[in-house]
Amino acid sequence: MAQTINTEVTRTDAPRKVTGAAHYAADFTPAGMLHGALATSRIAVGTLTGIDTSKAEAEPGVVAVFTHDNLPDYKTVKGFYAGGPGSASFWPMEGTEIRYAGQPIAYVVAETAAAARRGAQLIEPTYEEGEANITMDPSDSFVIGAGEDSKGMTVTKGDVSAGLSEAAQSVDVEYVTPFQHHNPMEMFAATAEWRGDRLTVWMPSQSVRTLRHGISKAYGLPETSVRVVSPFVGGAFGSKAGITPYTMLTIAAAKAVNAPVRLIVTRPQMYTVATFRPESVQKFRIGADASGKLTAFEHIEIAQTSQFDEVVNPGTHMTRAMYASPNIHTEQRLSRSDTNTGGFMRAPNEMQTFFGLESAMDELALKLGMDPVELRRVNDTQTHPVAEVPFSSRSLMECYDAASASFGWAGRNPEVGSMTDGDWLVGYGCATATYPTNVSPSAARVRMQGTGHAFIELAAHDVGTGSYTIFAQIAAARLGLPVSACDVVMGEAHLPLAPISGGSTTAASAGSAVHLACLNVAAQVAREVSQMSDSPFSGVDPERITLVDGVLRGPEGQSQPLLEALSSTPRGEATAEGEYRHPALTDEALRLTYQGGYGVAGPVTPEKAMFAFGAEFAEVHIHRWTHEIRVPRLHGAFAAGTWLNRKTAHSQLMGGMVWGIGSALHEVTEVDLPRARFLNANIAEYLVPVNADVREVRVEMLEEQDDYVNPLGVKGIGELGIVGTAAAIGNAIHHATGKRLRKIPMRMSDLV
Repeated sequence: MAQTINTEVTRTDAPRKVTGAAHYAADFTPAGMLHGALATSRIAVGTLTGIDTSKAEAEPGVVAVFTHDNLPDYKTVKGFYAGGPGSASFWPMEGTEIRYAGQPIAYVVAETAAAARRGAQLIEPTYEEGEANITMDPSDSFVIGAGEDSKGMTVTKGDVSAGLSEAAQSVDVEYVTPFQHHNPMEMFAATAEWRGDRLTVWMPSQSVRTLRHGISKAYGLPETSVRVVSPFVGGAFGSKAGITPYTMLTIAAAKAVNAPVRLIVTRPQMYTVATFRPESVQKFRIGADASGKLTAFEHIEIAQTSQFDEVVNPGTHMTRAMYASPNIHTEQRLSRSDTNTGGFMRAPNEMQTFFGLESAMDELALKLGMDPVELRRVNDTQTHPVAEVPFSSRSLMECYDAASASFGWAGRNPEVGSMTDGDWLVGYGCATATYPTNVSPSAARVRMQGTGHAFIELAAHDVGTGSYTIFAQIAAARLGLPVSACDVVMGEAHLPLAPISGGSTTAASAGSAVHLACLNVAAQVAREVSQMSDSPFSGVDPERITLVDGVLRGPEGQSQPLLEALSSTPRGEATAEGEYRHPALTDEALRLTYQGGYGVAGPVTPEKAMFAFGAEFAEVHIHRWTHEIRVPRLHGAFAAGTWLNRKTAHSQLMGGMVWGIGSALHEVTEVDLPRARFLNANIAEYLVPVNADVREVRVEMLEEQDDYVNPLGVKGIGELGIVGTAAAIGNAIHHATGKRLRKIPMRMSDLV
């Protein structure tokens, strides 16, 4: 490809964002728009015995107040974990049942946003309250699926008990991770406008196709009658992936008042009207012989779920792919509690499970008297330990070698508590990062003009990761144009199919579709010029004309820049679509995607296992007397196939590592146990890293070629950087202090 790939390219949308010209979903204001506000439940479990709306209805500016008694035409959809597009299977305001604190109980429509919120505050509900428990009880858990129906939720290879009995050393340990919430800068919002039986919805979304399909099916409308618009998303991290109750409530309210309605969810309500990262317990039993080779590996994950959904984000699928062992058992379990349904949050399976796995590996290395890097080296494998297919590429130890060299791991004194800097105890730790390479079916349309411009259209999304830029880069590389000459249009459901912006699938899947669409443009031009007498390709079989870095090349050495060839054609323009489907993608996964679902190939196919890898090293300083924890250095090396944009990729990996600092030391949604509510439902008290917490964060991106994953050789990286950070920091804390902290966030008080 031309040099627009694997280079540093500044975001093409940057000027629009910094000047305010980029329109987010809540920036669209249809004529005559009214405003919505939610009133939510103050109890977690019980029954709504009454709801007095008279004061709200009398509030100046209030147009309508809707409750379960009078909300007309409120449609719902099947929940995601039941195979549908909804964020949950339980839909509030269908009746009087209360199943979690913060559940919507009324929807107020007013002339202004302030009047709507005042009206919502004046709602007077009465309840019959029941007993609630917001946290899970790990001892009261159940296995997901059974036997052939387990879908990989329970896997056994060999005999773990026998392997443990043969081990020279073993660990039997448990790690705990908390509730966490996404908190994107852009608030949750939805604007709905009906014009007869045609509906437009403006909403920040990670999947406009899912929204359109689900809404159209719920209302019995053809998809062409539903327009969904989301050109930019101001952060999502999984929270804007499905159809939420507030979306369908806004659509119903707009239909009822016969006017457009916009709802902007308040920050505290964002903790209950969408999803979150469920709490979990990670149990590991790992044994190794005297050389460090694993003899047994067992991982049982117990995750929190709601009373009405089975939230299955299976981390064991990833942990059992990491290290070679003849005896493996992994098991997914769930434990119910009285909350709304959890969901995806950046690296939804891997962050919490690899905090456990990589901490346990460090504990095992200490028992063996072995360098933690070497323990991982002797158990590295080029074959998936359970599926027994080769990895399409696996550069894990190359990542360890690069990161350990830049970090200075060789200078580490392995003795616990041996390294100091004045009153500060110094510790070094390392951990593995990985993320599965999932690829989804996708399509794109490319129109190239002889004037030197190209337009790329697809129903993908930019959730802040730089998708506008990388799609322009791919088109520029194939068509032989500058990146600035390639305009990308996204974020509308009527455009060619693209997958959900989740699971790190966008670049690999939609990028491959853009790549193929460009090849089809070139093929169209080749057919035309082969029939032109004054063309260097006159009479050449167009099937034998290839495109190389924006240049058409013939079988006998003919060549002509694609733009020049296009300019010579009668129309001076070519338009083509490209459809990408990985050979391992099943027909069912293809059908699911075209129906707004999440159909993927990978990470394990019948031929290969597809994963990206990384190694992370952390230095921590802990004050001897105050126990203050600092992370002055964090180094990571990553291998993820082809790097499309080294600048935005570096940003994604660094951002993930910074978030990993937060997961390790700061981030937790505190709970009020007696009232079963989330307490710190705001940005002020929901702690994340700030400048003082982030010192040196170094990212190294290794070159890696993988011709199996997709035509571009790209692996997703949006979630890779966060995976190993918490464990690396925890391991460094142990090296500094001798205290093993098995619960995050790790706090000063834990070191007393």
